[in-house]
Amino acid sequence: MRLEKVGQIELVYTETDDEIPFAEGGLVYGILTGKVDARGLQGTLHATNLARQRPDEAFTPTLRGVVTTTTGAKAYFTMDGISVRDPAAQPPRRIVTVGLTFWSPNPVLKAWNDIYAVAELVGRAVGDSWGVAGPLYRCVTEI
Repeated sequence: MRLEKVGQIELVYTETDDEIPFAEGGLVYGILTGKVDARGLQGTLHATNLARQRPDEAFTPTLRGVVTTTTGAKAYFTMDGISVRDPAAQPPRRIVTVGLTFWSPNPVLKAWNDIYAVAELVGRAVGDSWGVAGPLYRCVTEI
């Protein structure tokens, strides 16, 4: 398998960003909005995230949401992965690696139904909130 860069993705927490600590970790719930600019998929993103915080301070983002393209077509997406603190970064940031899947009945977006994508994101403060941005890659099977 190889990775083929297809675009960029960015998301920012908007309506809520609630962190509930537990002795063995915690949970973070939030609503995010953003955009994707990829070959054959350009538009806005709206998602919810229920991320588990592990005792080692890594988070496991679990996003579910909708892409609305610039033409009004819609696709559902999932985004799951891991978010770890970058200990050398000043100001503080996180490195977020996620896998994405898409589903749409729209013929224009149907090609994305068979794509497994990964994103390599940098998370950092965005105003009073927090967001992620970075490249989006399509996994290309070579079997």
